[in-house]
Amino acid sequence: MPRANKQFNLLPISLQDDDVCTIVSIVPFLISEFKPGIYPGRFVIQPCLDYNKPEILEVGTSVYFIPQFNGDDEMPAHVVKTPCKEIATAVIKDYLSAQMDVNEDCKPGLTFISGRINPLEFPTKNAVAFLKLKRDQSSWFSKLVQRADNDWNKYKHHKVISENQRFACRALNLEREWLTPVYTEVATKCPACLQNCLPNAIVCANCRCILKSEEYKKLSFAA
Repeated sequence: MPRANKQFNLLPISLQDDDVCTIVSIVPFLISEFKPGIYPGRFVIQPCLDYNKPEILEVGTSVYFIPQFNGDDEMPAHVVKTPCKEIATAVIKDYLSAQMDVNEDCKPGLTFISGRINPLEFPTKNAVAFLKLKRDQSSWFSKLVQRADNDWNKYKHHKVISENQRFACRALNLEREWLTPVYTEVATKCPACLQNCLPNAIVCANCRCILKSEEYKKLSFAA
């Protein structure tokens, strides 16, 4: 099974169907998890643009195959099934483990429910779970903003602020000096190979074309 380094309780709700469960997401970012060695192994959840319309992904049983041999003769592979709950748990835990500033009550809004659901009915039929998802994600956004504040005060550089942190700041209706990135360097194209170069580049890093002949003449190089 795929890794799951951190421990999280994932709100299993009611048992409806032993073969299918549904991952529910209010995360405003694309989730794409790949579990090598099992089929199906790619799990993609689109960004949630409206909390009242959660994104869902139905997850069924996955399988993997163990080769078998009788001496030198290859036999039919042994099929091992992985229950849908194990797959859903691994998808969620691995995504959470890859995010910064995550803990049990401060994390992206993800959970799973046994069986199939209508995403439009989730906020009302599972009101307690829905409220926890929103609270957890709001706490996570606050943590992202807090980390961005600390990094900004330390470095005063827009490159230390991630797009997720900017999104979190806007989602919380906050104003910050670091919210809008400042692009001071505009790339220029090399006339020879047409690759982008830094505006202060003297020689193209791709094809070695001299971009600024006067500045190049002033340079000296070791033998």
